[in-house]
Amino acid sequence: MKAMILSGGRGKRLRPLTDTIPKPLIRINNKPLIEWKINYLKKFGIKDIIICSGYKGKKIENYLSKKNNFGCNIEYSVESTPLGTGGAIKKAIKNITDRSFIVLNGDIITNINLKRIMVKPNSIAAIELRTNYGTMKIK
Repeated sequence: MKAMILSGGRGKRLRPLTDTIPKPLIRINNKPLIEWKINYLKKFGIKDIIICSGYKGKKIENYLSKKNNFGCNIEYSVESTPLGTGGAIKKAIKNITDRSFIVLNGDIITNINLKRIMVKPNSIAAIELRTNYGTMKIK
């Protein structure tokens, strides 16, 4: 199964951090968001990944290349102009031959059990609903 990581946004609300780097390279606990996301996918056996990038996407490619793509097969679907969520998926889906695939936002860290979602064949969408929200303090 393949996964798409949507990573094309400008991250305007995170300025000035995103003035020089894209959101997926912002570090949480000394590790870029994109690395957290790739490790999360690998935990569920997903190593075929399409990174949908746009704003400063070359920096994402350079970072992952230096890390040997963390042992994954990574392709890039690059947006020359912002396409939004649906547009990014539509553009990248040309690289997918499987009937099923996972789409993740590149700027969200989650602990959702993907195995529970992956066992739902032919689902159009599977969303795990959460009712309890929390806050995270970063020191």
